[in-house]
Amino acid sequence: MTNKFWFLVKQSLLKKIKTKTFIIVNILMLIALVALMNVDKIVLLFGGNFNKTNNIMVVDNTGETYDVFENIINNKDTIIDIGLKYKVKLTDEKDIKKKIKKDEDIAIIINNDDDNIINVKMITYGYIDTSLYQLINSSINQTKQKLAIKKLNISEEVLAKISNSVEIDREYIQKDKSAEEEYMKKMMSLITPLMIFPFFMLITLVIQMIGAEINEEKSTRSMEIIISNVSAETHFFSKILSANLFVLLQCLLLGAYSLIGALLRGGSSIDMNSIKSVGNVKEVSDVIDASGMINNLTSNIPIVFLLMFVTLIGYSLLAGILASMTTNMEDFQQLQTPMIVLLLIGFYLSLMSSLFDGSLFIRIVSYIPFVSAILSPSLLLSGVIGLKDIILSTLLMILVIYLLIKYGLKIYKQGILNYSSNKLWEKMLKALKQ
Repeated sequence: MTNKFWFLVKQSLLKKIKTKTFIIVNILMLIALVALMNVDKIVLLFGGNFNKTNNIMVVDNTGETYDVFENIINNKDTIIDIGLKYKVKLTDEKDIKKKIKKDEDIAIIINNDDDNIINVKMITYGYIDTSLYQLINSSINQTKQKLAIKKLNISEEVLAKISNSVEIDREYIQKDKSAEEEYMKKMMSLITPLMIFPFFMLITLVIQMIGAEINEEKSTRSMEIIISNVSAETHFFSKILSANLFVLLQCLLLGAYSLIGALLRGGSSIDMNSIKSVGNVKEVSDVIDASGMINNLTSNIPIVFLLMFVTLIGYSLLAGILASMTTNMEDFQQLQTPMIVLLLIGFYLSLMSSLFDGSLFIRIVSYIPFVSAILSPSLLLSGVIGLKDIILSTLLMILVIYLLIKYGLKIYKQGILNYSSNKLWEKMLKALKQ
């Protein structure tokens, strides 16, 4: 029986891997990932340039605006490379326009205005990037504010005090709270969905794959031949194992494609204010270290992965049981709706977990099997739940797997040779009673 089990697993895997669709899709994914990781090199091959400098020419007809504007725009923390190299003294717009010969050339004419302090005219070769326009616009508005304050004869010291940002000193009544932890909660509310989404897609892929394969065997009547040679239990578990092994293989291939893209890229990078970017990364890294999140994550990774693994197995078992009661993918699509709903509940709650901080509701939901693996990681990182809660969620999921195997196999044995799509739920209840 063991040899038959592994034979079925092998045949199921080979049937998926040796198809033209699998080969073509993986070739396309390899090309797409390598191209995505080396997009700057590809653009450069066709004459693109990521290191272009926007040359801004300023015509200052006020006599006092240029220095203020230059200081503001050069202090902006942005990846846009500004080349503020020109302070021209042209008054004729025809002469100014002659200097604009490409998209990177921008002319800004600043004039006095009795009503609005200054008025500005911008001349460009064509369209400019939205982020660049917003940068210039905000810099001009800040320049106007500084000029307005200066015209009120406010001293440089007072002007500096007005311009400086207010530093907020946070104080917490609860002694276990800190600014670093608060910052990390905001940060994790953005990062967590990106971490959960791959797992969401992984489960969806397994559900679809198991349902499609079982219904294919039933529609071609090959199921009768298989079941006459092996038991329903052997067939059931071989489908679960082969589907999960295939998904694991696909994940490893995607990792290999990413590695190939990184190796082809080598040490090259897009040089856009790299010093500022490194500074920002270092600042975030310091906050992460101070919050202790890395230590918390490292110590809890094994149990989190265990929870995800048993949840994946649970969804696989449930998909196989439901697929046995259907005769085509249309019927299976209807029966898989509850599983997709559970997935979506967990995914959307993980997105909104920061809104339920300290709520008993979100803590209770994090224990619910099938939902816990998607919701719990975000709650763990944000400190809403702890290691004991993850362990409890894992034990509850293992209990559900036991029940699925014990009672689900009865449904599977009853439904695997059933070719009628009528009264599916009645047949499932009848199988359980038997």
